Amino acid sequence: MAYQTVTTRSYGQRVGDSFKGIGTGFLMFIAGTCLLWWNEGRTVKTDDMLNEAQANTEIVESVAKVNPDLEGKLIHATAKAETTDSISDPDYPVGGVAINIRRAVEYYQWVEHEKTETRDKLGGGEETIHTYTYEKKWVSSPVNSGSFHDPAYQGRNTVKKEVEDNTVYAENVNFGAYKFPGFFIRSISGSKPAMVQVPGNTATVHDSMVADTAAVDSAANQMALDEAEDASDGRIIAQQESEQLGGPIQYKDYLVDGNMVYYGDPTATQIGDVRITFTRVDPAVVSILGRVQGDTFSEYVAKNGKKFSRLEMGTKSADEMYQSAHDENDMIKWALRLLGILLVVGGLKGIFGILTTLLKVVPFLASIMNFGVGIICWVLGLAWSLIVIGIAWLFYRPLTGIILLVVAGALIGWLVMRGKNKKPELQPAPVDAQGPQGPQGPQGPQGGQPFQAPEQPQQYQQPQQYQQPQQYQQPQQYQQPQQYQQPQNPGQNPEIPE
Repeated sequence: MAYQTVTTRSYGQRVGDSFKGIGTGFLMFIAGTCLLWWNEGRTVKTDDMLNEAQANTEIVESVAKVNPDLEGKLIHATAKAETTDSISDPDYPVGGVAINIRRAVEYYQWVEHEKTETRDKLGGGEETIHTYTYEKKWVSSPVNSGSFHDPAYQGRNTVKKEVEDNTVYAENVNFGAYKFPGFFIRSISGSKPAMVQVPGNTATVHDSMVADTAAVDSAANQMALDEAEDASDGRIIAQQESEQLGGPIQYKDYLVDGNMVYYGDPTATQIGDVRITFTRVDPAVVSILGRVQGDTFSEYVAKNGKKFSRLEMGTKSADEMYQSAHDENDMIKWALRLLGILLVVGGLKGIFGILTTLLKVVPFLASIMNFGVGIICWVLGLAWSLIVIGIAWLFYRPLTGIILLVVAGALIGWLVMRGKNKKPELQPAPVDAQGPQGPQGPQGPQGGQPFQAPEQPQQYQQPQQYQQPQQYQQPQQYQQPQQYQQPQNPGQNPEIPE
């Protein structure tokens, strides 16, 4: 069942918070502006660096031997990344010849979810309803249930054992006759399950077996483990034994099931259980872009100071790798642009939010003001962001910068035009020319011409007197319009014959 709490804020508190929000808004506005400026410079410099690197890349067909002629050059090559290093997890019996072995830890915990609903109250106050729900799920770190809002769930999370994530890398990875530096080794991907290996004197865990079953003497276990690691035929892969014995394997104070270690019972998961998943990266074919330095590689340094190196899995051409690098740069550019714009707009809303808060005494008026302030902040924020981006690009791409500044000017101009209040001209109400007998109305002396008003219509200050069509029941009486050509008193309306 959901748990709810209600909090209220008075009108004075909301106004005070809005004044504080002005300072926060300025900080967000400045942060967004700086981010936009920095991002444009980063984008252009990265593009220039990639173009420079691509122009200086030399394609190498074979790296079977070290070529002194390639010293200091940026090369593209494809070969298999290999290693003979046998690595292992420092705390668990997982190891073998691999480029890396990684363990990822998860905890089964209660997790709190919050949903809020805010309502304005007449008089300027605010009421917020907080709804909290709870669910059990696997998470990457323990959850502090002591901070839960529902007392029924406080303190319910426990952890059987806290374990840190860890990754072990091989120190020696060969690329033909060359050796990979650390930044290339860490870039190799393509993980697959790494099976947990235990000595052969294990037993099947039945439903009645508890997790804290007495462990075998640690020294004997370690000796058996070392012997198993020394001879590959002495290893027993947990997954194979699980299939043969019909269930997980008890080892020390945890259970082993394939490439997973459990603290608890995987068949009946409970709060506090811990599971650890092991994966490994084996030797594989990779393509690289790197600067040759002796029998290894270093990063290429462009004229603008930007550094570059790249590794991709599989056989990839240099053009494909540079295109991927450009695509990543564009993705980062737009992600940071969006973040910068949101910071600028959010800052403006924080600055002008006081206008909405002051009208909260009448929620309807506050909603209208909030809508208007939102539109203005978005238009101003977009315009300002385009100006910042345009000015930044003027240093690197003048034509693009000019276009962006023109678009920003158009947005500002549109906002100014929309902000002008057009005052309608005051005009007398038009005389209804249609009479009661149809659309043609009464006929003038020409037989088909509509009734003409006197030559000085501005003197007829009471045009509403002509809004009574019932006075024109006898349109034939207007057959002598010349009687109305010269009123005796220009300041008064002509008398209408009865």
